[in-house]
Amino acid sequence: GGQGAAPVVGRHGGCRKQRARAVGEGQPDMVGYTAVATEYTCVENIAKWVQEQRPGIYQVVGGTHPTLCPDECITGPFQAVCVGEGEAALSDLADALGRGEEPAEIGGLWFQREGEEPEKNDAREFEQGLDELAVPDRLVWRDWIEDPRKHTILIARGCPFPCTYCSNRALSKVAEGKFVRFRSIDSVIAELEQICEEFPETEYCYFEVETITSNRKWAFEFAEKLEVYNAKREKSGEKKLEFATNYRTHPKVRFPDFFAALKKANFSYLRIGIESGSERIRRDILKRYESNEDLLNTFEDVQNNGMKVFAYNLVGIPGETPEDFMETVRINREPVIARSYIGIFFPYPGTELATVCKERGIVIPKLADCAERFRARLGLPEFPDREVERYFRDFQYLVGGEQAVPFERVDSCGWATRRGYPALHRAAGRPRGAGCLRARRRAAT
Repeated sequence: GGQGAAPVVGRHGGCRKQRARAVGEGQPDMVGYTAVATEYTCVENIAKWVQEQRPGIYQVVGGTHPTLCPDECITGPFQAVCVGEGEAALSDLADALGRGEEPAEIGGLWFQREGEEPEKNDAREFEQGLDELAVPDRLVWRDWIEDPRKHTILIARGCPFPCTYCSNRALSKVAEGKFVRFRSIDSVIAELEQICEEFPETEYCYFEVETITSNRKWAFEFAEKLEVYNAKREKSGEKKLEFATNYRTHPKVRFPDFFAALKKANFSYLRIGIESGSERIRRDILKRYESNEDLLNTFEDVQNNGMKVFAYNLVGIPGETPEDFMETVRINREPVIARSYIGIFFPYPGTELATVCKERGIVIPKLADCAERFRARLGLPEFPDREVERYFRDFQYLVGGEQAVPFERVDSCGWATRRGYPALHRAAGRPRGAGCLRARRRAAT
């Protein structure tokens, strides 16, 4: 027989009717979950509910949190926990269940059986043949796609940088093999073509990658082939697609020629992390070694090549003071930044900063509401929670100054407050695409 899938997206505990229909009418043999740290409690509660509705159903959880904290997850309402990349492991698991066998000795999976110690199998090597993996079936997700004109393609896995706030360094130690891997350019273009066939209304594609210049030769060739792809679309009477991706600034290095290549391919903006405007915080705490001059030079080069910079920032970093954060505000006032985003720092399990917090005696709360980027909870003596939240809510006004219209300040503050309390956020509702913290720029046209 064949295998089918019925996806359900349910953050913050929502989508109860869809869950009930998927479990009741769909009668699945297996339910799989993915979770980052802040979603795990929600996922665990859903799995408990599924267990009550269908006691015999097989449940497996994977993702960043189960990979880094499998001992916690194996005690939950799951028969299996996936550690590391799971494509091959889940395929073997489904095959075993399909044959009516009790799954065992499958690489990358931990198994929980009643009355026994967990079976802990080592993670598999990092998948090197990314082109051999199946392209995501977006049609099965159609009901969950907010805007069918906009899509995302994963073009690489892994990151070579040692940022202390990110899980990638811990994930790189989970398995053997090369951690930073790019797909072939032809496979990415083929997936893009498939998206346009399945969703003819497509106008935009975001290329998901930790930083596109992890492989500079690949990045230049990719831009050139996207330019050719868009030229073919125009020649056939179709509109060029708009692109965007993530970029990391490099210390004392500028790439204006690369930005020119991206613009020719019709990239409209780049997401670039500032994290903190304080060079001390970036260098000594976050292990980000670019200077503010490096950042501003990069932003200028991006803007000079006709693209926009969307800057990402943190507040409430251990060791940060309100004075440090005002340096973040100041750099975000620069007119070369088109949009500024802000999130409250939270130490994810497995990260170096989570270890620093524990060593300092800072209690890291277990989260149950997926609101860690909108509420301060660490109780830092150098930057009290109430001050962190106040700066978070007022970020747009602080950056925009007199350019920030009073209504925008109230709107942004209200959005930031509601996001810290998911129940209130769900009750209030929010128009799609609203709520980004952005400052009006004096240089804006």
